[in-house]
Amino acid sequence: MKRSYRKSLISTGALIASLSLMITACASNNSNEAQGTGTGGAQGTLSLTMMLPTYSAEQMNANSSILALLEEKTNTDLTVSWVPSSSYTDKLSATVASGELPKTFVALEPKASFIINAARSGMFWELGPYLESYPNLSKMSDVVLSNSSIDNKIYGLYRERDIARFGLMIRQDWLNNLGLEAPKNVDELYDVLKAFATKDPDQNGRQDTVGLAVGMQGNNIAGFKDILVYLGGPNEWELKDGQLTPAHMTPAYMDTMKFYKKLYDENLINQDFALVQDGRSVMYKGKAGLWIDNMVDGKNIEENIKKVTPDAKINLINRISGPNGDATRAGTGYLGMYMIPKTSVKTEEELKQILAYFDKVSEKDMQNLLKYGVEGKQYTVENGEYKQNPDPKLRSEMTDSNQFMILQDQVENFGTELEKLSTELFKDNATFAIQNPASPYISNTAIELGNELNKIIQDATVKYIMGTASEEDWNQAVDKWLQGGGSKIIEEINADYAKSVNK
Repeated sequence: MKRSYRKSLISTGALIASLSLMITACASNNSNEAQGTGTGGAQGTLSLTMMLPTYSAEQMNANSSILALLEEKTNTDLTVSWVPSSSYTDKLSATVASGELPKTFVALEPKASFIINAARSGMFWELGPYLESYPNLSKMSDVVLSNSSIDNKIYGLYRERDIARFGLMIRQDWLNNLGLEAPKNVDELYDVLKAFATKDPDQNGRQDTVGLAVGMQGNNIAGFKDILVYLGGPNEWELKDGQLTPAHMTPAYMDTMKFYKKLYDENLINQDFALVQDGRSVMYKGKAGLWIDNMVDGKNIEENIKKVTPDAKINLINRISGPNGDATRAGTGYLGMYMIPKTSVKTEEELKQILAYFDKVSEKDMQNLLKYGVEGKQYTVENGEYKQNPDPKLRSEMTDSNQFMILQDQVENFGTELEKLSTELFKDNATFAIQNPASPYISNTAIELGNELNKIIQDATVKYIMGTASEEDWNQAVDKWLQGGGSKIIEEINADYAKSVNK
């Protein structure tokens, strides 16, 4: 602030008083101008350090125009530490243990033991009480906030994903070749799979196809959890009469194993499924008619099949009816979350300014900037058609820019026909998806022994499907799971559930 003064003698006291008034006025004006979204926060440019995963060989350049725009629009000076996604959780664990944390970071696995223990020790700000003060953050889903919570408290801002993305990716050209309609229920699904495996859908004169492509996605049999839900089973856990029971201890799980065994015995699925790490590879070869998983894969699957069969066409189906009507399984609705450590952010004032930053990032123009870049630079829209700029230098400026996003509810859909269809089906799925009722709850035993115990169930499931284990063998495996820590997991999950119900 500039002012002119008369060249006259004034007393020292008058000068001090005058300067005091000037400082007060300037501070007041700056406060009004810099007031952030919602409850505001600290004034002036926010210096924000953060740690994020990168999924690219080369990280975002510090001189990226996207990064510069993000800083400009949020009045923020960002210092980003990029860590390869493959080693991110290990690096974060060591960083949390050291206590030398940035002001915010993404926890890719919010229910990892080191995150839970740190939250319980008071290391992170509890954000739940503040969200209602911000216009965008206040719109966050209560269901997803609950899914990402720790001990019924919100310690992070989740990175939004559609809550129900699963469905069928089916060879529409094969349906056309055989004169078949898309399946609407489990019985019709079986009939289509049988036709795909036995009636020469690719018209090459040989019986060399299967109905359903299956692989081991991690330790999970592809499509198994989806068909379990179609058959009236639960999504991971069943809540019945106030008691939570793991899915593999329900009758529907046995029904699903029998369904898969029938498909295996009749050669309607690839016989090597237990050795295939990614079942989509069977689809890529043009040898399978159906894949069940995240429907966002539809575009990629079609593009890969076209390398073998140029006229191939994939369609998406999200509604398969079973004993309880249409059903699909819900996911958690998020992929990691931003957390804010008290060790780095000491005051509530700075916390509020960081929340104002995230609220700004969730505005429509910011969401689309981080998703697509700058129109006319990273992409163009001609006659309603989205086109990426092929210039690698311009594309590199937005490397991993989507890692800065939290909400994605206002992102424009510039995708292909299949991508636009998947978006619509995701919305439809959300209206009837079966939630995992145990998502919010924590079992310390599951954190410690979960991978080891899950392998017992998955191995036994695979053996039953392949006919190398009987139903009696399966029951023995369940007993082994219970005795090895499963009983404790059930006890701990139900205790946590009871606390939430009775709080």
